[in-house]
Amino acid sequence: MANRFVFCMGLCTFASMKKVFILFLLLSAATVSQAQMYSYSANFELSEHNFCDTIPIVIENHLIYVEVETEGTRRRYLIDTGSGQGMVYDGTDASRYHELGNVVSHDANNKKDTVRVVQLPPFRMGRLLFSGYVASVLPRPQTRQRFDAVIGFDLFNRGLYAKIDTRARQLILTDRKGVFDEEQGYDVKYKLKWWVPYLYVSPFTRHVDQVLFDTGERAIYTMNKQSFDIHAYKSKNVGSQIEERIEGQQSIGTLSTEQSGELVFLRLDRLKWGDFSFLDVHAITTQGASRIGAQILDYGSIIIDPKRKRLKFQPYNTSDNVVVGNKPLSIAYVPYENRAAVGFIRSEHQAFKAGMRQGDIILRINGEEIPTFEAFQRYPFIEGRTYTFVLRDQRGFNKEVKIEK
Repeated sequence: MANRFVFCMGLCTFASMKKVFILFLLLSAATVSQAQMYSYSANFELSEHNFCDTIPIVIENHLIYVEVETEGTRRRYLIDTGSGQGMVYDGTDASRYHELGNVVSHDANNKKDTVRVVQLPPFRMGRLLFSGYVASVLPRPQTRQRFDAVIGFDLFNRGLYAKIDTRARQLILTDRKGVFDEEQGYDVKYKLKWWVPYLYVSPFTRHVDQVLFDTGERAIYTMNKQSFDIHAYKSKNVGSQIEERIEGQQSIGTLSTEQSGELVFLRLDRLKWGDFSFLDVHAITTQGASRIGAQILDYGSIIIDPKRKRLKFQPYNTSDNVVVGNKPLSIAYVPYENRAAVGFIRSEHQAFKAGMRQGDIILRINGEEIPTFEAFQRYPFIEGRTYTFVLRDQRGFNKEVKIEK
């Protein structure tokens, strides 16, 4: 199927846009504990209307970043369709932000908490100037981040149409109706839930799964464990696609790490997006929502149509299917009391054969202390070298394991 690339020129006129009001739960300060409902404008303004702008994007490990200019400096923002609005991390310069109140936020593991909400300083993305953009302030995660802020799905809920094309390294953004109407592809409808897009895909024959379209998640597909259990109960076809069941945890949200439980490793014959099929897909279950992640963009572009609430997938090949054959995940590390721990490890992994087990806490690597999860993530591993891990197991005993990276 041939793709038609759209390159746009816009008009430099200013317009006020229709305001969108969202109700947030604000907690009163000091000793007042009674919750009250307030509203404020979560709208943002753009420096142009009747525009179509082609904005360069950066792709790293499947994730999508844009370079923006704000307050005279260049910054990197993550495009995350799994976030209902913008996001920054606690500990950033609070003087740069206008405080708006508090909001109840949900993370990938469905944990919720009350967090601050701020208005970001104006920033320029492409030739567009964004003013009044709203962001939640979340605790800084223990995972390494390569960006300064998140742009959420409110970018599109605002009424902007978009095409994300990772092969061309571009985001086409427009407020014009009909720009992408003649483009071919495979449509699915989505519904907004917590202001983010949920749609249906089919992981098994005669079964559908509600998934979040989440470009902040790398994996092409992750399946909610409860949803999987329902499908497995109904169909023998599901059981034939199970590779392994183990105990562990692997999903790290902005507010929590999922609790340890049964993880199911799947090798799907096909994963259907409308009439398009992704073949030979490795996936894993999670306690959070099922998700279609940014890896889908390795195989085609996505058009977001917020008026019709429609996502159109445009494969880079000319077929109605593509073989994914992604490498299965066999080990994951998670934060545990601020230390790095083995979230899960499959029996096929060489570290398992060397003695590493789920729940082991990493104390030292090649004699160097590893005091935090972040220190573990920063450790300069080199492929092909052997490393000596000193681990503390769940019984409290130390052990030494040699692993080749």
